[in-house]
Amino acid sequence: MGKVISFQIKSKIENIYSVERAILEQASQFGFDSESRFCLRLAMDEAFVNAIIHGNGNAAEKNIYVKAHCDCDRIEISIRDEGNGFDLSVLNDPREEPFLFETHGRGVFLIRQFTHELHFNDKGNEIIFVMNRAQPSALS
Repeated sequence: MGKVISFQIKSKIENIYSVERAILEQASQFGFDSESRFCLRLAMDEAFVNAIIHGNGNAAEKNIYVKAHCDCDRIEISIRDEGNGFDLSVLNDPREEPFLFETHGRGVFLIRQFTHELHFNDKGNEIIFVMNRAQPSALS
């Protein structure tokens, strides 16, 4: 049997840490190893930063909505902001010139590397990513 936890937080960096701790605690209780939890935390960090900066435009009065479904097999996390969304097809590959030396533009790429599944809603203001316990982490 799994557990679903939901959060609504104001769009400020300092608000993400308690949410991350709660989700990581659930991951631990459901048997996810430290490497998987580390990858999960990195993915959450990137998704939250994207939601705050790009989605909500650093507007502290806007909200971020988080839902995590955890069970013994997988963790699915959705993070939705109040922004206008974006078109995934316009993202550049940060491994290619001339983007290789950019100081931004790696968030979605990193999330894709650290998780097993990655989806966006049609509007582009919600990211959903999955970690499967049976699959090795990106660090394995």
